Amino acid sequence: MTLRIVAVIPARMASSRFPGKPLIEVEGLPMIEHVRRRALLCRRFAQVVVATCDREIAGTVERFGGEALMTSPDHPAATDRVAEAARRLDCTHVVNIQGDEILVMPSDLERFVRAVESRPEIPAWNAVSPMEGACELADRSIVKCMVSQTGRIFFCARDFSRFKFSPDGLFEPARKLLGVLGYRRDFLERYGSLPRTPFEVAESLDQSRILEQEIPLQSVCFDRGYLGVNEPREAEAAQRCLASDPNQRSVLKELLTRA
Repeated sequence: MTLRIVAVIPARMASSRFPGKPLIEVEGLPMIEHVRRRALLCRRFAQVVVATCDREIAGTVERFGGEALMTSPDHPAATDRVAEAARRLDCTHVVNIQGDEILVMPSDLERFVRAVESRPEIPAWNAVSPMEGACELADRSIVKCMVSQTGRIFFCARDFSRFKFSPDGLFEPARKLLGVLGYRRDFLERYGSLPRTPFEVAESLDQSRILEQEIPLQSVCFDRGYLGVNEPREAEAAQRCLASDPNQRSVLKELLTRA
């Protein structure tokens, strides 16, 4: 099978915790444009598109020369939006880069694509990274998961503070669940017909619909998980990271010079 892997970036204005966040400006660019340009810097995608129900977001993307697909405003979750967009794209696989992953590294996206290419028969993947401290266990903005010895994700939730881990600071087998997911196109065609599951609704986690249906969800481990922007305080933290992290400064310089 000849693989054609595309990137879809879902975004909407009506975020419950941070309304309008895709268009907040960081270093002179709206956040959605940071994410789109980072996907383009990966250079492994056959196509990069933004999927949105908001004309304001689509217009912004198009003004910067990007491609946007208008989708229904009624989707209950980002993956449903990605699934609608995928039906209009020529692809075998889709990588869903959440529109708030402003610090995602192009090199990590390349690692993710290589993982998909190495096992294209898997229905779904999700990027993960090591836990960085006990303070993250109760932080509901950081989604956590449990990973099996073969790298399969078998549980995810927002609050892991009730779990007792060994004092070595490794928090095994817990990982941070990142906003980069991958799917076979034929799986995405089924996803929208799967009923929403109780834990998905309770925790507002797309991954739970996959896990509760007993569909394999394979992890792809990144060395570090940079924060996504879910709240205003995280936008400020992202700005500080862009200023202080040498790797982030290098990527920022490259994407700011991109036409």
